[in-house]
Amino acid sequence: MWEVVSGKLSRSSPPLGGRRRLVAGALALGALLGSLVPTAAAAQGSTIDAFDAVDQFIGTQLDTTQNKGNSAYGNTWPGATVPFGMVQPSPTTYRTSDGDQKGGYEYTADKLRGFGMTRLSGTGCEGRFSAFDFPVLPYTGELPGYALPKSPAGAITDYYLPFDHKAEKAEPGYYSVKPANGVRTELTATTRTAVSRYDFPARTNSTLIFDVAGSNNRVYGSEVRVEGNTVSGWVDSATVCEVGGRYRAYFSATFDQPIRKFGTWTGDTVTAGSGTAQAGEAKHGAGAYLVFDQGAKVTAKTGMSYVSIANAARNAATEVGKHDFDKVRDGAARTWRKALNTVQADGGTKAERVKFFTALYHSMLNPNVFDDVNGEYTGYDGKVRKVAPGRHFYVTYAGWDTYRSQSQLVALLFPKVGDDINQSIVDMVTQTGTWANWPHLNQATQKMSGDSLQSVLSSIDAFGSTDYDREAALASMVSTQSLPAKGSLRANGYQFAGAGFIENRKGNVATSTTLEYSIDDFGIAQLAQRLGDKKSYQQFMTRAQNWQNVFDDQTRQIRPRERNGFDRNFNLAERGDQFDQATGIQYGWLVPQNVGTLIEKRGGTDAAMKDLDAHTQKLDEGVYNVGGAYLSNQPSFSMPYVYNWLGRPDKTADVLRRAVGEMYGTTPTGLPGNDDLGSLSSWYVWANLGIYPSVYGTANLVIGTPMFEHIKVKSAGGDRVITIKADGVAGKKKYVKSLKVDRKETTRSWVGEDFARKGGTLDFTMAAKPGTWGTGAGDVPPSYTDGGDSRNNTGTTPAGQGNLGSLDLSDNSLSREQLAQAGAAPGARLPLGDTGVEFRWPATEPGQPDNWIPHGQRIEMDGVRATGISFLGLATNGPSQGTATVEYADGTSQEVAVQLTDWTPGTTYQFGNTPLVTTGGRNNANGTSDATQAKVFATAPQALDPAKRVAAVVLPQGSDRGIMHVFDVALTTKAAPQAPANGR
Repeated sequence: MWEVVSGKLSRSSPPLGGRRRLVAGALALGALLGSLVPTAAAAQGSTIDAFDAVDQFIGTQLDTTQNKGNSAYGNTWPGATVPFGMVQPSPTTYRTSDGDQKGGYEYTADKLRGFGMTRLSGTGCEGRFSAFDFPVLPYTGELPGYALPKSPAGAITDYYLPFDHKAEKAEPGYYSVKPANGVRTELTATTRTAVSRYDFPARTNSTLIFDVAGSNNRVYGSEVRVEGNTVSGWVDSATVCEVGGRYRAYFSATFDQPIRKFGTWTGDTVTAGSGTAQAGEAKHGAGAYLVFDQGAKVTAKTGMSYVSIANAARNAATEVGKHDFDKVRDGAARTWRKALNTVQADGGTKAERVKFFTALYHSMLNPNVFDDVNGEYTGYDGKVRKVAPGRHFYVTYAGWDTYRSQSQLVALLFPKVGDDINQSIVDMVTQTGTWANWPHLNQATQKMSGDSLQSVLSSIDAFGSTDYDREAALASMVSTQSLPAKGSLRANGYQFAGAGFIENRKGNVATSTTLEYSIDDFGIAQLAQRLGDKKSYQQFMTRAQNWQNVFDDQTRQIRPRERNGFDRNFNLAERGDQFDQATGIQYGWLVPQNVGTLIEKRGGTDAAMKDLDAHTQKLDEGVYNVGGAYLSNQPSFSMPYVYNWLGRPDKTADVLRRAVGEMYGTTPTGLPGNDDLGSLSSWYVWANLGIYPSVYGTANLVIGTPMFEHIKVKSAGGDRVITIKADGVAGKKKYVKSLKVDRKETTRSWVGEDFARKGGTLDFTMAAKPGTWGTGAGDVPPSYTDGGDSRNNTGTTPAGQGNLGSLDLSDNSLSREQLAQAGAAPGARLPLGDTGVEFRWPATEPGQPDNWIPHGQRIEMDGVRATGISFLGLATNGPSQGTATVEYADGTSQEVAVQLTDWTPGTTYQFGNTPLVTTGGRNNANGTSDATQAKVFATAPQALDPAKRVAAVVLPQGSDRGIMHVFDVALTTKAAPQAPANGR
């Protein structure tokens, strides 16, 4: 856990980062990490240590030569903070040539917009990054009548500071710059307090301008007050990307030098001697300026809070007290040295170490502590709440990005932080009743597709961070995501839960969202299994396989699906309204929970290998009519590891080494894409460790190749240690020849969850050429197939509750009451004339799947002998045809046609279908019903080999058009039936 102190440091106390007294005796970061010291080998074999290797300027420059779809830079920033800190005092820039300010720090800019207190690391939405609250500008110009010559409200750019990168310095916990006006500015921080030092040139005016309404995004209101030697205030500003929600932040700053004069501005009016100012919806609308003695050297201690000005002042007084700038800087440095030392890597070139430890640094900037030193925080419901003693409340989650890398890395390195993150997410759900997918601060915003915090929580839990209310987490997932899913914030979540996929006409990246929801539901299922909830496990594992509903068996691709069939004219190489920030080709590999089945559906190992080899010819090609990968964006993160499932871990190693070498560098353009709260950097860390949590929602680790010869991962505050040894990997030996896990030989190219939870040793023997390690059929990582054969569509609903199912994607369903009146009550037997076929109507509860949308599900038939087979079902937007396979117990098989008429056919029945059940109306999700007659059909029995026993029936892999629904499959032992009719 991080510093939450209960009182000021005494004179005899060590600097910040040493041992400190905490609320309820909770451990400080220094205590958590106190045993983490560099090994002798690391110290001797390294060209640069972890702390000195961090280069905060990596990722700050947009590479304008690339046009990939998203920004080709990290959108990172140099500045001062501590791991997961509330404050990030840092500079933000302005480019005079085109007025571009991007909302962040851009390396090609020539002016500084000031030094703000907050930042987000790596988000997209250029110009609307949010944060940069309460910027301060040192000013040396004239003050006619002790007033600013112009109001910053209308002339803020006149106060911006020309600067040169040669005058900058940055290291973890510290930043300094000497802009053109000669005011050397230094920044450092504790968890909730920014400490800034401004050294004005001799015999110059010494003024600090507080632009309290200078936040990056839209401002809704602001206020500032100067009282004695303190300036304080608040701002209301819009959340990230301005997609909804606004937050209020407070600050309180004190100074070690006397304020000689002061004033404020409101709008265009500057008032010398005024101590208060307030403005409404106006950027830079209100602020204050403070005048010190000429040539002053001023240190400001600025506490921040999201509760009140009083709490902001208390945060600064408690965390910093009388400590000067240098002691706070020293404490921040100690904190970072210990945090970075959770991963000790021996060897590597200077450039490799700079890239690695900078990535590790960037992985620790988010999420952020939100509670004040007294435990108070403002909840998502706007109420002031108090965190449990010894805990922290964390905020700001880029769920869509971080569930693929950063969440797992935080859980591995800082398990107690993982506990608090999961409890914070549960508290968010409790306070709002919903799962937001990209909450910023205490605002439950929806920014990306998917419902990824469920996967985040499940992954953190899988890594062993289980000290939170797990039962409440699962209960809220099940209640909000089960039909009718009224508590769900999932876009088109009702259709996904009821029909099993989102049709392409919904737009809104419908196809990739189907994949994302399948991954999210897999995470829910894994949490349910760990908690022993078999019913919920089965429910959500079934939905975890819904990706198969958008897999087109004819083209062998994941593809947009219309209610009338797959859109085979859709250009999968183009980013469109069906795939979020990536192409359909790139998303075609994103089934981390069931890679084995994906490979089978793509045509098997050889076909998938050919496709993947072609796809990885270019690793960062973007999204504009391309077939290559896009490894600088999150949907491609797990793609290289698919080679492990293909039995070629050597190719995984090749792709990872190419990515690390080709895409990442040590210059300001060294991050190839938006870092998105550390997700890109975390992926880079995993790639260098040689292990990766590719099956999101679990703690399984798929093996690549370590890129340092000796690595030790030591979890903070615990006894979990992972030791990795790969002698020779720094040279030409980049392939795994053999592997010992905890001193036992293994050929498996993955390690199970116990390893990640408990730690252990990985001892690699490396070779210069690929060998046979990891190539056996039993060596591939697991594929989770549970639920793949289950009924996957809910097509029947009670009267007035049509939102408990969806049969035709127009939100219509069969009425359970009318079905019962027609003889199809749950569990009822439905004979097909004198054919000997007898179906059983599914005995399911309302809201539970009752039919199959076929994608190759296998239905066990118990090895009985039969003369014929028939299917009970219907088609929506049909008719619909496909081919099923009867598997005999002797290993042979037989193909049979499955042909079904549309469910509202009038009197026209096709394929020899017999209407077995007729209802006089349908239910709709809006609670109404209609008078449209709907029918369920039995297919004409088809002959089977009566001398053989039927082991199973495999439903069609797909259908020609419409959507096929199968409610039951039945056999007969009567005389061999006639072959089915063709066509009408």
